[in-house]
Amino acid sequence: QIVRIHLTGKLQTWVAAKDVILEVLRRLSVKGGVGKIMEYTGEGVKTLSVPERATITNMGAELGASTSLFPSDEVTREFMKAQGREKDWAPFEADADAAQTVEIDLSSLRPLAACPHSPDNVKAVEELGSIPVDQCCIGSCTNSSLMDMLKVAAILKGKTVHPNVSLSIAPGSKQVYNMLAKNGALADIIAAGAR
Repeated sequence: QIVRIHLTGKLQTWVAAKDVILEVLRRLSVKGGVGKIMEYTGEGVKTLSVPERATITNMGAELGASTSLFPSDEVTREFMKAQGREKDWAPFEADADAAQTVEIDLSSLRPLAACPHSPDNVKAVEELGSIPVDQCCIGSCTNSSLMDMLKVAAILKGKTVHPNVSLSIAPGSKQVYNMLAKNGALADIIAAGAR
C-alpha cells in the first residue's frame, strides 16, 4: 500500500525535520507503516533540504514502513550537483494514487520529543516541563548532518557543558567531520567540553 504524506507550509524556527517524522509516528504509530510505502508530496517538500528529507525517510523504519520516498526534484538536483554527481540525477515523483493520505502543515508543527519507551510516544517539548539531563548524545542517523552539527556548534560556541552532563557528538560521515574541522565548528564543539 502507498501512503501519501502531503506536506504544506514551511518549518518554523526551532522546528526540525525530525519533528515531521515524529508527527507521522504520533498519528500512525510504530505499526502504521507495516507493509506500506510512505511517499512524501506537496508544496512543503520543496522547502526541505536533502539532508532533512534523509532524516525523515531514515526514521520511516520506526513506522515499520517498507520504504519512504521523496520526489527527485530541483532540490535533489542541486544537492547532487554540489556533490559532483549531477550526471546521476533523474527526476521522479509519486504516482497520483494512494491508499491513504496524511496531511501535515509544516507551519503548524512545533518541537516534538519521542518519550520512553516507544518512538510513537510523542509529546510537544513544551509539555515535558523541567527534566534533569545527565547525558546527551547528538549524532544518530537522524541528526548528524552538517547542518545539524553546525547548529550544535553555534549553540555551544563560547559556552561550557555543565560538569555533571556527559555530551557526546558523532558526525554522520567523514565528509561532515572534515567540513566541521575545516570551518572551525569542531573546535567550538570540543572547546565547550563535548566528546
